[in-house]
Amino acid sequence: MYQSYFQFDARPFPAPPQADFYVPTEAWEETLRTVARAIERAEGPALIIGGVGTGKSLLCHLLAAHYQKVFQVAMLSSTRLCTSRALLQHLLFELNLPYRERSEGELRFALMEALEPSPETEHGLLLIVDEAQSLSRRLLEEIRMLTNLVRDGQARVRLVLAGTTRLEEQFAHPRMESFNQRLACRCYLESLTREETATYIQAQLQSVSGGRPVEIFDDQSMAAVHKLTDGVPRLINQLCDHALLAAAAEQRT
Repeated sequence: MYQSYFQFDARPFPAPPQADFYVPTEAWEETLRTVARAIERAEGPALIIGGVGTGKSLLCHLLAAHYQKVFQVAMLSSTRLCTSRALLQHLLFELNLPYRERSEGELRFALMEALEPSPETEHGLLLIVDEAQSLSRRLLEEIRMLTNLVRDGQARVRLVLAGTTRLEEQFAHPRMESFNQRLACRCYLESLTREETATYIQAQLQSVSGGRPVEIFDDQSMAAVHKLTDGVPRLINQLCDHALLAAAAEQRT
């Protein structure tokens, strides 16, 4: 690969979202602040809405890492959830509790028991669902019911849903009015601007070069990256990764 050629400690533009490669932008930071307020004050469920590749999964990972010492954290992907039983099993799995060979009723009882206050679970559960636009309205209602669990005046489940605009369309349905009224906030992620794209590229390169200045992509190259990707972080990663690979193969800087 090109790491040794450019003297990098690792690949600067990894494909999967990684919290270690987070580059703060104004929009991402504002989203994190807004969602954090909803979580910490138990204001209600939070929505993160954004196009494909705009950083929703990365923000979910950041929230999970930030709150893992405060709450029990369960991070789910809706692509694995198609039934209420699957939802309950995945929640128990995330909580390191038995989930095999149990009826749906037993799974539900085990989860309710796990959510009861105890010295180890004082603040309850933070449930983060990525790709939530794929959830059926029935499963969204199942999740909403979990947020209704209150003990000693405190909600036992804090909820963050991240998805594309299809998720917002789900909440526009008349049957979702009750859930819609409970939403504490809706945060919208946009593509990066040209300036943010340049900052993003430079920060990623410096993160794997021991902090030393890196001059690989010049201003014209970074402008081209922004134009070709429309500032979508996932596409920026893909394009920059391929460019570095091609440059190393041709022994070019």
